[in-house]
Amino acid sequence: MTGGPEAGANLPQAGVYWCGGDERWVPPPDVTPLTGTVTADLCIVGGGFTGLWTALYVKRLAPETDVVLLDQFVCGLGASGRNGGWVNGWQDALPSLVGLFGADQARWLLEQSVESVNEIARTVADGEIACDLTLEGGVTVALSEAQMARFEEENAERERYGAAGYVELLDAEAAQAACGSPRALGGVVLKTAGGVQPALLAQGLRRLAVAAGVRVFEATPMTRLRRTEPAVVETPAGTVRAAKVVLTAGAWMAQVSELRRTVFVIPSHVVATSPSPAVLDDMGWRRGRPFSDGRTAVHYGQRTAGDRLVFGRGGGQLGFAGRVIPAHYHDRAEVESIVADLRQLFPASADLVVEWSWGGPVERTQHGFPWVGTLGAARNIHYGIGYGGNGVAPSNLIGRTLASVALERDDDHARSPLVSDPPSYLPPEPVRFVAARAMRSAIERYEVLEDEGRKPDPVSSFLRRGLGMSVPKGPDVGRLLRRDDE
Repeated sequence: MTGGPEAGANLPQAGVYWCGGDERWVPPPDVTPLTGTVTADLCIVGGGFTGLWTALYVKRLAPETDVVLLDQFVCGLGASGRNGGWVNGWQDALPSLVGLFGADQARWLLEQSVESVNEIARTVADGEIACDLTLEGGVTVALSEAQMARFEEENAERERYGAAGYVELLDAEAAQAACGSPRALGGVVLKTAGGVQPALLAQGLRRLAVAAGVRVFEATPMTRLRRTEPAVVETPAGTVRAAKVVLTAGAWMAQVSELRRTVFVIPSHVVATSPSPAVLDDMGWRRGRPFSDGRTAVHYGQRTAGDRLVFGRGGGQLGFAGRVIPAHYHDRAEVESIVADLRQLFPASADLVVEWSWGGPVERTQHGFPWVGTLGAARNIHYGIGYGGNGVAPSNLIGRTLASVALERDDDHARSPLVSDPPSYLPPEPVRFVAARAMRSAIERYEVLEDEGRKPDPVSSFLRRGLGMSVPKGPDVGRLLRRDDE
C-alpha cells in the first residue's frame, strides 16, 4: 500500500493496518460478510488477537467444535494491527500482580504471561507466519530519578519473590547506549520480549484459524446480542445462533451494557519515519528490542525490519460514555506532540522524516490488567477485555483462558485469577468523563514535574492516585434497561 506523510491515519477503510510504509500487506482476498442464519457451537465476536487466539485454542482442544468468528471490519484492523509491536509479558508488573492476587497466583500469572511470548514464537514458526517477530528483549528506561527509584523498588520486589531473572537492571550508561536518549537515567531489560509487525501477525493467525476450520465473516458488525439459550448474535444481514458466545471486540465492548462502567476508552497514536539504518545504528536501536519509558502515558517504539523508527504515546482525547471517536484514529495535535517528544527524547532523530501516522482506541481497566467474565442469565456469554495498551502477548493468555472457559474445562486457565466479575467500576456519566479528563491532566502535570526533577503538586498527586480508585457498582442500570433476550 502507498500513501503520504499521514497515510494510514483515517479509518475505516480496507487495507489500513499498522503499516509503517510496509507494502507487503494487502486485504485478505476472501472477505465475506455474513448473510442469512447460521448455527454454531461457538460464535466469537471480534477478529483481533484475542478472538483469533480463542478460536485457535478451541480448535486445538476440541477440533470438532463448530466455530464462527465475526469482525466488523477485517480481522486485526483494531488495536491488534495498529499497535507499536511490543511483545512482552508482565515481567515488570510482579509487584502489582502480588498486590491484586497474592504471591502464588501472581507468580503463576507472570510465568504464564512469559509462556505466552514463547507460544507466539512457536505458532509463528510452526505456522510459517512472516511477521518480523524478533525477541531480543525489551528496554524500558527511566526519564526521572523518581521513575528510576520505582524501577529499583520493583526489582527488589522481584528478588523477594524469586523472579529477578525475568528482568535485567540497567545503569544510566547502559540505558543510554540501548536507546540513544541522553535523558535515560537507567532502566530495565525485559527478557523473553521483543518486537513484531502486529498486522502481519494478525493476518497469519487469521490464515491459521481458517485452515483449522473456523468460519470467518468480516465486514459483519454485531448489531444486537440476545442473551438467550442458545444465544443469538444479530448482524446487518444475518444471524448466528450459538450455544456459546465469546466477545473479544476490544474498545467497542465498552458499549455492552454490563461493561460500560468497567473500562474507559483512550487512544494511542504512532508515527513512523523514513528508513534510516545508519541513524538507528548510531542510536543503539536493534531490531527486536523495542523501547518504552516509565511514564503512565507511556512512550514506546521499535526499529522495524525495514529500518524505520516507529514511535508512539498513549493518551489523547477521551470518548464520552466509552465511545470510539474519530480523534482516536487521527488527532493532528496529538501527532505533532508525539513528534516533538521524539525530537526531544532522541536528538539524533532530528533529521528523520516522519512519513506515516496512525492511531486507534484502547480500553483500559483501573488496575491495568485484563480479565475474563461471563454475561447473561444462561451464563453462556463470555468475554475478555482490558489490556490497557499491552495486549500482543497477554491476548494469547486471555485466548487460552477463554477457550478453557467456553469449553467448560477444569484446568488451570479456567481457574485463573483473571476469571472473575469486573474488578472495579467507574463512576456513571457524565462524572466519569469529567473525572477522567481531570486525572489525565493531573498525570501529565505530575510526570512533567517528575521529568524536571521537581516535586509534583498535591492536587496532581491526589488526582493521579484516582486512576486506581473504584466506586460501588450501585444499581445494575444496564440490567434494568435491557431484557436478557435483547
